[in-house]
Amino acid sequence: MALFGFGKKLNLPTPEEALPGRSTPIAVPNRHFVNDNPLKPPYPDGLELALFGLGCFWGAERKFWQQPGVFSTAV
Repeated sequence: MALFGFGKKLNLPTPEEALPGRSTPIAVPNRHFVNDNPLKPPYPDGLELALFGLGCFWGAERKFWQQPGVFSTAV
């Protein structure tokens, strides 16, 4: 017996179970609030895009700001 769902196998939702997507894009500011770099492409040559999924986004985002080579972050 799984108490509060602990021990229950996790499964990804099927397309039928997933929430529908947005009909309009989320508004994104042009510049990063902290470092003033652009949040939208095009980015400077030589940069690569990396996507991360974390629990506490804002606390983790701050750690990425402090890393050398990180151009911009968004949550």
